[in-house]
Amino acid sequence: MLKQFYDRLYSACSKYFSLLLIFLILLFVFRPYDSGGVYYAIWQLCLTGVFISSIFNVKHSKAGTWAFICMGVPALISNWLLILYRDPIFIYSFFILTFAFILFSSASIISKVVLNAKVTLETLRGVVCVYFMIAFGFAFIFVLIEYMSPGSFLLEANTIDGYIHTHLLSEMMYFSFVTLLSIGYGTINAIGDTAQTFTILEGIIGQFYVAILVARLIGIYSYYADKRASQKKKKELFPDK
Repeated sequence: MLKQFYDRLYSACSKYFSLLLIFLILLFVFRPYDSGGVYYAIWQLCLTGVFISSIFNVKHSKAGTWAFICMGVPALISNWLLILYRDPIFIYSFFILTFAFILFSSASIISKVVLNAKVTLETLRGVVCVYFMIAFGFAFIFVLIEYMSPGSFLLEANTIDGYIHTHLLSEMMYFSFVTLLSIGYGTINAIGDTAQTFTILEGIIGQFYVAILVARLIGIYSYYADKRASQKKKKELFPDK
């Protein structure tokens, strides 16, 4: 019975990237820049939606899905336990497991996008999902670096008070997206060695992601577009064949 339920759930949810993309956008829009519990609760629900849709909405293999469940469920449990307990083990386990979950989930999506022989709307949605997930993954790493080595980032004020996912995480999300997009406003600066290393690494990934993966998709699309045009022209010249 459990296997039948899993198969039905897997079949119903593992079709498109749309749901994942919606939750990723909401995760950024409702990032916890307010220290109150309302923003925190909304952000928690959006994060839970990202985990669930990443597991069941992306057409992983069944073995891969179970591996993501083993990473995602403990991360979510640690995340919700942080509401009641500020134990460092929950803090570190949440950020490390979440980063690992995002890393492997992004790799799974990229493998499907690269190996896909046709460029469809869902393929493009998958590309956008990975771009968002890269930014969120580095945001979690930046928060973890700041907790392990306070002062690694030059911030305007102390952002570690209150809930674990309030202003600090919001600032790191902003910094991560600015770095990935190569905007570089300079409002937040990485001054620690580890922070600088990961900041440069994210910038490099952002540049190569756009240059290589998008070029790959355009190449596939152009190949099949030229092939269809060639077949159409051949039929016009040789209608009897």
